[in-house]
Amino acid sequence: MNRHADPKLRIFLNVPYGPEALQTLDLYLPAYPDGARLVLVLHGGAWSVGDKEQYASVGSRLAREGLAAAVANYRLSPAVQHPTHAEDAARALAWCYRHASGYGLDPDQLCLLGHSAGAHLAALIALDPRYLAGEGLAPTVVRRVLGVAGVGYDLNPSYATPALMPFLTPVFGDDCTVWSQAAPVRYATTTAPPFLLIHGLCDTEAPPASTEAMAAALRSAGAAAQLVLAPDEGHVSVMLTAAPQVIAFLQGAE
Repeated sequence: MNRHADPKLRIFLNVPYGPEALQTLDLYLPAYPDGARLVLVLHGGAWSVGDKEQYASVGSRLAREGLAAAVANYRLSPAVQHPTHAEDAARALAWCYRHASGYGLDPDQLCLLGHSAGAHLAALIALDPRYLAGEGLAPTVVRRVLGVAGVGYDLNPSYATPALMPFLTPVFGDDCTVWSQAAPVRYATTTAPPFLLIHGLCDTEAPPASTEAMAAALRSAGAAAQLVLAPDEGHVSVMLTAAPQVIAFLQGAE
């Protein structure tokens, strides 16, 4: 255990959720969890870079608000390809479900929060039941999903442009005709958990069209989806300015 200087927090770093080096997570807990809601946080980085340490401030902020956060790493491309990233995310969520009570948390109140590529993974494992089924879990273990500056929600052959192919081929393979199997929009149903989707309108790294498509797919399926398009915010800045909405959504009553 690693204790943070803030007496309101308890932090456990590099907790393994699987045998691989990148299958680890950092836990950020309130000093007195008392059945707190646990949020699995998935980092961004185009499925190829990024690290849980970059989201330490997110974990700490959630814990200070009385929530608990598990900020997870997952294996990255090009060393692995889809669906490995999603399988790791599902495995991390399964660890949260099975170990939550041991930390004084409520395993029946699991939420997902992802940024950028992490938002894609959060939506995918929440909507495509195969990933959690592979861990012996039903999709109903996910109570809420929050995606910030998400990418690839509507992944399809139209993404196969000269600008995007160098980023997507190492992740999803050369055959763009099968990319849509990794698109969360494909799996939206009326039984989906509530979603909050946030995107900055000045995001030049990942324009908001994909997030808008995800919200539309969920609403068309009869699921609850809130869409927030933040003026003047970019791919990273939106994470900071959206904090009050993020906290309110995660703390909301069932």
